[in-house]
Amino acid sequence: MKEVVLERALNFLLQDGKFDVRPLDGKTLHFSMLDFPLDANFICTNNRIFVSKDAPQNIDVDIKLKASVFLALLQGGDLTELLRQDEIIINGDVKSAQLLVDLLQQVPLDLEELLSVWIGDIGAHQLVKLARKLKATERPISAIKDKISNFLIAPSRHS
Repeated sequence: MKEVVLERALNFLLQDGKFDVRPLDGKTLHFSMLDFPLDANFICTNNRIFVSKDAPQNIDVDIKLKASVFLALLQGGDLTELLRQDEIIINGDVKSAQLLVDLLQQVPLDLEELLSVWIGDIGAHQLVKLARKLKATERPISAIKDKISNFLIAPSRHS
């Protein structure tokens, strides 16, 4: 079901003439997250994009990344900078990957709605809320470590 919604949104952008998909014509791009069960294949043909879970024989570009990096990309993050930081693994044509990312950035996605399919409304809301907090924190790992340390030192203050 998620694939159909994404496919319709992408093709609506293409019909609107806001994006030129011709450089992707005839290519298949596989997109997967390393820490979240999301795999999708984008098959580009005849100025349309088809989204499928079925694994095609020939993949021109394979893109793998973490959910937090995907969220950053959807919010306008710079693909080149994320590649330099080794946050994204791309096997294949980087230019095609950039075109797909540019197109995905234009799709109005409600991440919370997509997550709710897998983990429910409350879980999705809490996860998105946590992701926003972590993004706003300058050093998220240190903040988590400090909170856990404080809890272990004085658990009575946190109950």
